[in-house]
Amino acid sequence: MRIRVLTKEDTQIYRELRLQALEHSPTAFAASYEEEVTYEPHYFENFLNNQNHIVFGAFEKEQLVGMVTLKTNTRLKLRHIASLKGIYVHQDYQGEGISKPIIAAAIMRAKELRCEQIHLKVNVKNQIAKGVYTSFGFEIIGMEKDILKMPNHQYIDEYHMALYFDEWDEA
Repeated sequence: MRIRVLTKEDTQIYRELRLQALEHSPTAFAASYEEEVTYEPHYFENFLNNQNHIVFGAFEKEQLVGMVTLKTNTRLKLRHIASLKGIYVHQDYQGEGISKPIIAAAIMRAKELRCEQIHLKVNVKNQIAKGVYTSFGFEIIGMEKDILKMPNHQYIDEYHMALYFDEWDEA
């Protein structure tokens, strides 16, 4: 497996995996497949070109099989906090340990950028993902009840999790 930052040249494969993620794991994302499938390719290219979005991809041969976005803050008082978003592993590769290396790459980049905290949200029922995040040292710092409302009127609660770096931690 190879891990690298995605670029605008990866727009098509990023779009394909993103849409698969939204279609196959709808309760894991605030965005919906029905919305994003209508977006033009330049939307995804602009996302990959945004300097505040660093998208890490895991590749098996030439196939993108996993991804995570490290989102940094531009606001002066929030620059010390980054977020992990859009974490997904292709359905055929789930359970093969792909999420950990890409999350580790994102955490390392956050440290290099001198971030002091990384935040993420996870569906309270997704115990596997919660376990992966906990293995990196993330801790639950809160919960939002009924934060997502699915088309079938099912409500989803999400944990807010955070990973704190000591100021003397080195990248």
